[in-house]
Parts: sequence; C-alpha cells; structure tokens
Amino acid sequence: MASLCGRATAVAILVLLNLVSALTNGQFLEILPPGDPQSRPTGSRLMLTCKQTGADPNLVTNLQWLDPNNRAIESRSTFQSKTGSPTPGLYTELHQDASLSLVFNPLRDEQAGTYTCSANYANEPFNKSVQVDAIDALKWLDAPEHQFAILNEEALIKCKVTARPAPTVTWLKDDQPIFTNDHYIVETHALKITNVQMEDQGVYTCQAAVVRSGEFDERKISVEVHEKPKIEERQSQVEIVEGKTETIACKARGIPPPRYSWVKSLTKENLTTVDRFRVDSEEGILTINNVNREDSGEYQCIAENAAGIASLDIRVDVMSKPKIMEFLNRTMPVGKQVEITCKAFGRPPPEVTFRKHTTVKPFVKGLQPEDDRIQLQAMYDNQRGETVASLTIQNILRKDDGLYECIATNKVATAYKNGHLTVEFPPSFESMENQTMWSWEQRPVNLTCIAESIPNATIRWMLNDREIERLDIGNSFRITGNGPISTLTVTPNDIRFYGDYKCVASNIHGKREKLIVLREAGRPGTVLESRMAELTATTISFSILLPPTEPELPLQTITVQYKEVNQNWPEAKNRTWSINSPYVLENLKPETNYEFRFRVRNQVGESNWGGNLVQITPQRTIPAAPKMKMRKDNANYDESLYAHQYEVQWIAPSDNGEPIQDYDVRCCEMTRIDDEFKVLEGTCRNEPLKGLRLKHWLKNLKPNTFYRADVRARNIIGYGDPGFVLFKTAAANPSKPEFYNHEISSAAVIGIVVAILFIIIVIIDVICCCAHKTGIIFYVCERSRRKPVDEEDAKLGREEKEPLKEEKKITPIIDSGLRRETSITFDGKRSVSKTGFVGKDSAV
Repeated sequence: MASLCGRATAVAILVLLNLVSALTNGQFLEILPPGDPQSRPTGSRLMLTCKQTGADPNLVTNLQWLDPNNRAIESRSTFQSKTGSPTPGLYTELHQDASLSLVFNPLRDEQAGTYTCSANYANEPFNKSVQVDAIDALKWLDAPEHQFAILNEEALIKCKVTARPAPTVTWLKDDQPIFTNDHYIVETHALKITNVQMEDQGVYTCQAAVVRSGEFDERKISVEVHEKPKIEERQSQVEIVEGKTETIACKARGIPPPRYSWVKSLTKENLTTVDRFRVDSEEGILTINNVNREDSGEYQCIAENAAGIASLDIRVDVMSKPKIMEFLNRTMPVGKQVEITCKAFGRPPPEVTFRKHTTVKPFVKGLQPEDDRIQLQAMYDNQRGETVASLTIQNILRKDDGLYECIATNKVATAYKNGHLTVEFPPSFESMENQTMWSWEQRPVNLTCIAESIPNATIRWMLNDREIERLDIGNSFRITGNGPISTLTVTPNDIRFYGDYKCVASNIHGKREKLIVLREAGRPGTVLESRMAELTATTISFSILLPPTEPELPLQTITVQYKEVNQNWPEAKNRTWSINSPYVLENLKPETNYEFRFRVRNQVGESNWGGNLVQITPQRTIPAAPKMKMRKDNANYDESLYAHQYEVQWIAPSDNGEPIQDYDVRCCEMTRIDDEFKVLEGTCRNEPLKGLRLKHWLKNLKPNTFYRADVRARNIIGYGDPGFVLFKTAAANPSKPEFYNHEISSAAVIGIVVAILFIIIVIIDVICCCAHKTGIIFYVCERSRRKPVDEEDAKLGREEKEPLKEEKKITPIIDSGLRRETSITFDGKRSVSKTGFVGKDSAV
C-alpha cells in the first residue's frame, strides 16, 4: 500500500513538473491562425482566436484580449449594450470551447499593432502576443493600358502603383527586362524614354510586387509612337473659278493620321459649319460651292492629332470666266480705214483677239504677216480685270466684209462673240459668167442679172443701147425684180429681138454694165464621118466624128439606123446612145452586108442623116479572148490574199456568132528572171468548168509563188484565144487560217433538200403515231403485231366463206384422246381465232 501511494505521488509530481514546463515555455495559450505577424489588407475582416492548450479548463480564468495599449477589448454584447451600435469595429467573442476570438470588422490602418491574449492559470498570469499589420493591396493609380509617345521627343510611360508596404516596380518590353541606360530611365512612377523612335512602339509590362506580403501584379501597357502632323503639300496660292464648285486640298503626314479643320484668316471663322463650305476632316479637303468673288483671301488649314498641330496658310484667288461686254458692228466704204473694238472682262484679264469666219487662224498681235493692212492691238486693266482690243484695217477691200469673231481667253475659259463688218462697194457682176443665151421658134428665154453691191443696186435693161422700158414692142418683154437680182423674159417674135442686151446696175458708189448676147439656135449639123472600130460576127463598134456645136447647145444623143443592103430604110432598125458612151451595136447576123447611117440631137432637134457606112460582118468563129479582172489596176501582176488559193475573174467575151458553152482554166507555175516570166515545165494543170461562171478558185497553190492563169471560152466551133493573168500568192502565215470556197453542185443541193424533207416527214409521222394513233409507222406496227392471226384469218376467210358474226368450230382428232376446238369470229374488220382442248369424256 505504501508503495502504491509512493508511485501515485511520483506520477503527480511528474505531471505537475510537465505542466510547469509547458506554462514556462508559453505553450499554455495558442493564437490561431498561426503566424506572427498577421498581415492583412485594410478593409478585410480578420478573426484571431486565442485558446488554451494542455491545461485543465477549470483552472483557466480571466481570458481576454488586450489592444496595443494594454487595454482590454470588450465583447460584442458588452459594446452593443453600452453604445447601442449593432456591430462594433473591434470586439471579442467567447466560444463554447472556451476559446476567445478577436474580430476586426473590418481591419483599419489605425488598428495595426501588437495584440495580446492573457489569462490566469492557477492564479498565475500568462499571455501570448501577435503582431497585426494592416497592409494595402496593390492598387494601380495611374497606369493607362494605352499610351503614346511622340517621335524624336522624350516620353514618360506612366505606371503609378501603391501598396502597403511600398511595392517594388520592374519593367519589361516584349517580355524582355528593361534596365536604366542612355535610352531608358526607370523612375518611381514611370519609364522615361529619351529620343523616341519608331522601334519603341510595342507592349510594355509594368510589374509591381510587395516582397513582405508576396503580393504580385502586372499591367500590360500598349505604347504607340505618334508623329506630329507635318504639312506635305505646301501650295501657298490656289486659283478657283467663280460660279463653280471648287476644292482646295491640304495634305499632312502624321501618326495617327491627323484630322483637319479650315479657318478663314480674315474673319477667323471655322468653316466646318459655314454655308457653301464643306470640310472633309479626314482628307483635309475644303469644298466651296458656287464660288463668288468674296471667297478670295487667305485660308488656314489646320492638321491636328494627339501628338500636335500643324497649319498652312493658303492664298485663294477667285478667277472668273471672260465675258465680252462690247463688240459692235461696223460699216465702211471700200478704200477707207476702219477700227473694230472688242471690250472683255474677266479675272485674270483675258487675252483678246479676232478671227474672220472665213479663216481658221485668228489674227496675231501687231501687223499681220499675210496682210500688213491689218493691225491688232490690246490694252489691259488688271485692277478692273478688263481688256480692250482693237483691229484696225486700212484701205479696206471687199474681201474684208463679213463676220468677225471676238475671242477672249483666260485661264478659266474662252468667250466668243460675233460682229459684222459691212464693206460698201459699187455694183459688181463677179458672180456672172460671160454667156450667150439661145432661143428658137419664138420660145421665151430668161436673161438673169445678178449685181453684187452694198447697198443693193437698182437694175435696168437695155437692148442695142436702147432702154427696154422705153421701147414699144408689145408684150415681148417682162421684167421681174429691179435689183440686186433682175430677170428679163424675152419672147423673140422676130429677128429684132436677137442681139446685145445690157444689164445696168447702180448704187450710191457707182454704176456698172453687163453684156448678155441672145442668139437664135438651130438643129445640129450632120455627122461628119463614121468608121468601124471593132468587128465580130455579131457586133460592131463605131468611131464617129461629130459635127461642131456651141458650148451652150451641147449634143445630147446619137442614133444609128441600120439595115441589110437588100432592105429599104423604112425596114431599118434604130439604136440610140448618149454622147461619149461606147458606140457598140450587138445581135447582128454573121456574114451579112449591113448599111449604117447616123444623126445627132441637141435641145433644138435632130440633124439630118449622115456618116453612112457599109460593112459586111464576118462568119461565125471561135469566141474572143476573155478580158481578165485584177485586184490591182495597171499592175504587172496581181496579188492573192491567200497563200494557197486565188480567185480568177474575167469578163464574158464576144461569142462571135455561136453561144459560149463553157470555159477552160489552165494554171502554170512561173519563174521570174529580170522582170521576165517563164513557165516551169511540168507544173501546168487544166481545170474545165461547167456552166457560164465568170470566176473560179484555183486551190492547192504554193505560198509566195508566181502563177499564170489562162482562161479560154468554148462555143460549138471550138476554143477561143485565152485571156491570161499573172499573179503571186501570199506568204504562208500559220496564225491566219484560210477560208476555202467550197462549191456545191446542183445535184448535191437537191440531195440535201430531199434528205431534209424526208427527215421532216418522219418526224411528223412519229408525232402522229404517238399522239393520234395513226400514220405509216402506226400502221406498220399494228400490222406486224397482228400478222399470225391475220394470216390464219385470211386463209379461213377464203376457204369457209362464213357469214358475218358466225362462229364455226373445227374439231380435229388428237391421238391422245383430246380434241382441239378452234372457233373463228369475223366482225367485218378482222378474224379472231380461239383454240381449246376438250377431253374425250368431258361434258364440255
């Protein structure tokens, strides 16, 4: 028993020693969460819990929290009962497990410090402290994500960040660290870039870290390098036109592209909202609608972007189209001096000249090179924008009369205005030719007189120096008009009316006379001579010597009358030609003696017959040589358009009494030596032609080669002499295909037409078969389908001669004991056969 008590006492002493050791080592109280100091951001809620460990809870008394000033912190319930406030900012809270929590609700800057949890254990005081730090989280105060720098200047990339404790800031560009050097300077709240260049553009990273709390954050900052605007097109003066819509351009370079505005320097008004003005802020174009003179002056173009401003002063001058204010008509007699004046206005003052409508070129300043009688002068008034020009003509002539054009030209346009210079002159008959008038058989004739003059002349008529109006000759004269055109109608009743007539014209500047001769006309003389020019069996051409005639009475036609020698003239035939045409007579008889005579006609009548000729036509013979056609006139040889073919063409020759039946074409290759052509042996080929065609394609020729083509005509007597043509084929050109002329015979044409008609008939028959169950194809199909029955029906019909709709049964005996019964029905159109088998003992 004593030993047991001794062991218990020893154990108790051991436990007490352990307890004292634990209390001595500060393990009696524990603050959760563990860690010292406790750093929390201001504004956040924090709870520190103090609890006893390794001790008897019944021995723990006076557990409390002390603030940094060693003052006890009240519980929430005590604080609420005292102040009536619902939730205190700092309070304690006792839990069921006897732990005591200190609550910061929320943590404020002034609450930072050392907080102590104290308690008594077995009447011994114990405590444990913890440092509470109120920290500020990282906060970006001034660090825009998009910033810009100005080219060639110094820039600050802002990155202002705060925290408690103070953060450490580092910089990166394109993920590469930046350190302070000659170009980059890392400052407290910014990165300084000296002498910004375009390569400084990019993405920068501003990194902020609080080493004590471990807080870290970064901000990506996009930096654009901007360039101040710079005017590129520096035009200091612009000219615009009055009344038009004009644009003035201002072009500046900058990054980003600048925006534009325009200001009129004199009035200082911004033109963006002014009537008639429109500003393109992106392109820098100023548009002025309906420009007027008041728009002249100085304008300022302003180009602005985020990097800066640039401006340009532009002087605007308003120009106006020329306007001719005065250009008067003038009248002056021949031989005098005249001055034509033209006054014009415009900005700038226009150049003024003149042009006569009958010429192309205008007059030049000073004396005219072609006519020193004419001089052009001009005076300019720049202040008033006026030009006065004068055209002086000395010793004016009739040719100076007419329309003149005043031409005023400046930078804007050209103005025109017409004026007339009238040159007065005495009567003139320049437009009248010397002429002789003719009449016959008392036919009336008009004698017309045209007197040119300014002012208009009056006209009177005289016959043989006696004034007609004073002659007493009845109604033989009639005058129409007395100037400047007058017509005298003369009815020559006898020889007295033929003679010299005078037209007398006069005005204030003088008098002139014009002689017109009236003569009596007659029929032409007889043909002086006729000769045979060319003769064939059926044709003859004549060479005829015509009688002399007056130019005013030309010959009109020539007529030949011809007959066989044994015939009388009343039986003769006539043929009439116009003068100077080929005198060819056709359809004559071969080996016949003909007599020919001729007469001519003018407007008076026909001559007597004359120029007689007797000629015997030759006998029938071969045709004459054809006359060849060539593409080139008067050339030694023709040229083909193609390398391998040539079209020969000719004119049908005289058949010499027998109709031409066909032609023969012979083609030979030629060689040319010193302009002499020779036929190459073995190269000739003949191509007979059917019909009376007058052209033929020669094919399969060599390119760039000379050929000769002979064409002969054949009648029943034989071949005539050939006509020939030399030609050369074109050089070969593979890129230019030739189109051959393919001739189709009449038989081939007929065959094609028949084939087309047959196809059309077949198509129509198919349509009839399908749509209407009729036609040849339908009949053949039906006939083929019914053929076995129809043949048997036909045989039965011939043998039996049965009446309509009667049925006859034919029952042959079959060895097998079956009978085959066949019934035939005829309905008037067709016979139908039915066959069945019946057993020997069948009831059927």
